[in-house]
Amino acid sequence: MSEADSPDGMTEAQRRKRSKGTYEVVIRTVEFNSGRVQPPLAKQPSVIGSLHATGYGSYGLDSLHSTIVACCESGDLFRAKDAKADPRLEINNEQRLVEKIESNLSYDGDPRTDVIGLANQRIAFLRGDRDT
Repeated sequence: MSEADSPDGMTEAQRRKRSKGTYEVVIRTVEFNSGRVQPPLAKQPSVIGSLHATGYGSYGLDSLHSTIVACCESGDLFRAKDAKADPRLEINNEQRLVEKIESNLSYDGDPRTDVIGLANQRIAFLRGDRDT
């Protein structure tokens, strides 16, 4: 079977290009679904919903979940569970996390302190305090 005869009709180069594009859009979607009036870590179902709304749902849930896993494994995102055991995602960068916490606190009169706590734990981890 040649690349042109693959089950999805895409060449390997086309699949890699689509995967790279999806990877980048997942990171941007996490970025836009966190901070400001929202808690600093985005709910994974909200990220998936946003991806569906922007046309990436046609790739399938398995593909989107695989991309999220790849983003986490590569260190661009991290995943944590909040107090309700909901999966949350965020950019794995100390400065970005601090910005997200500050923007949430400046907009929200009742911030999600449990989610801010998760963000603070990740900041401590990124700073090298492995005991948190």
